Amino acid sequence: MEKQSSSWIRGSCIGRGCFGTVSKAVSKIDGGVFAVKSVDLATCLPSQSESLENEIAILRSLRAHPHIVRFLGDDMSNERTTSFRNLHLEYLPEGDVATNVGKIVEEETLRRYVWCLVSALGHVHANGVVHCDVKSKNVLVANGGTSVKLADFGSAMELEKPTVEISPRGSPLWMAPEVVRGEYQGPESDVWSLGCTVIEMLTGKPAWEDHGFDSLSRIGFSNELPFIPAGVSELCRDFLDRCLRRDRSQRWSCDQLLEHPFLLCQEDHHSFVITESSPRCVLDWVNSEFEEEEEFDESRVESMVSAMARISKLATTTGETIWESNGWTEVRGNVSEESGAQWEYPSSTRAESELNTSPESTDDSGTRTVNEDWELTSVITCEILLVVLLLVVENIQIYATFYTSVFIRILFHFKSNEIE
Repeated sequence: MEKQSSSWIRGSCIGRGCFGTVSKAVSKIDGGVFAVKSVDLATCLPSQSESLENEIAILRSLRAHPHIVRFLGDDMSNERTTSFRNLHLEYLPEGDVATNVGKIVEEETLRRYVWCLVSALGHVHANGVVHCDVKSKNVLVANGGTSVKLADFGSAMELEKPTVEISPRGSPLWMAPEVVRGEYQGPESDVWSLGCTVIEMLTGKPAWEDHGFDSLSRIGFSNELPFIPAGVSELCRDFLDRCLRRDRSQRWSCDQLLEHPFLLCQEDHHSFVITESSPRCVLDWVNSEFEEEEEFDESRVESMVSAMARISKLATTTGETIWESNGWTEVRGNVSEESGAQWEYPSSTRAESELNTSPESTDDSGTRTVNEDWELTSVITCEILLVVLLLVVENIQIYATFYTSVFIRILFHFKSNEIE
């Protein structure tokens, strides 16, 4: 290792590309190991310097996220006769997914990786940024292979709505059709690249074969879609279908993708079960109790008719009602003990006979007048409505028609008394 004039020491080179170099580094302060992405200010191309400055600015603006490589700072260093512009990043020794792709043999592992990647992209998009270069090379393995982190924001840009043609950013074989055509680059474009990356994770090679201009023509101007390998589950195939729509308006957002069953079952593939037991509205019920009539229960009808007979008896008597237990056990008034003993009506025939009984016209010698009769009618009507409502709620289809007719007959009975 060579000594630096700064607070850290540069170690061995662990990566090299068109952007510059990536090296291991050790802090002089606490001995912590991290990664340093650098460009030689004297020899680098303007595009390399601009890319590094762009990445520094983007990472500084983003809030920390568990599935995005952590930004640790930036500086300039003088090493012998060379000056470097440096970006300090979290060090992940297990490398990128592209070099580990042959180890992804289980769909469960693929689910975990894709969930991490979609979560990271959703965070990026929510913060007004488009990554623009999603591919396996820019996805780093973390935590012993149990998760991944999104890296390399050199091509990223702040989210805008361009009204003119754009300069495409990223790697051609992962670009969305609209990006290849120079029309648009936004979150939807990242979702297309995500789909291509998932295929790359499955096959170990890009979703499109590299045939130069012919490949770009197929991506941008044909109706073709990347080939989804055989053997993947239906959930995975459907997930890829949501990503790889040539019409960007039909692609799912990252928030929607996180709710896709392929990712919802990434911990337990049995956890996502569609049931019909919780309808969203009344029309969702398939076997509703209101679609078919229940079997006619004669005993229930008789007990309800008995209750109606008691109400009709109130129309011909006055006095105090005593409530006991769950029903009416006795009504005392200006009636004989014999009639009081006949209070229970076990059959519909006896109930109808009571309903057809007309009250006698009386005068001031202890009997009711027409006005008193109608006052009692109002009370009885309210009680009838209450009982009918309870009965209808309990069994709306079987009994509604019957009790409506009974109610009309009682009202007609009292109306006839008033006319007389």
